[in-house]
Amino acid sequence: MLNKKTLMAAVAVLTLFGANGAMARDRDHDGRPDRSWAEHHDHDGFRDRYWKPGFRAYIGHDRVFYNLRHRGYVRFIGNPYFYNGRYVVKSYNRFGRVVFVEVNPYTGGFIGEIRF
Repeated sequence: MLNKKTLMAAVAVLTLFGANGAMARDRDHDGRPDRSWAEHHDHDGFRDRYWKPGFRAYIGHDRVFYNLRHRGYVRFIGNPYFYNGRYVVKSYNRFGRVVFVEVNPYTGGFIGEIRF
């Protein structure tokens, strides 16, 4: 009986050390490994995926909602916000399901629905 308990304790310790090693791999805020192709080509740190020359400031929330109403999204949950590098609005689609709608923060243009 003592051998079984000792063996199980040793297996548990080895499993914990193995899991910690896998979780401790070097990753950045996007979840990509730091030595990936994208990381080597992203020299200026955080890159705004929507920005183009000529854009100055974020568009007002009322214009975002106005543009989304023309796409058929008429009910919203809160204001637009950035989530995982995307500017999203939590909304209901035409089937009544809660979805995230990606919007361009500078123009208010509809980009698409997102699944997280």
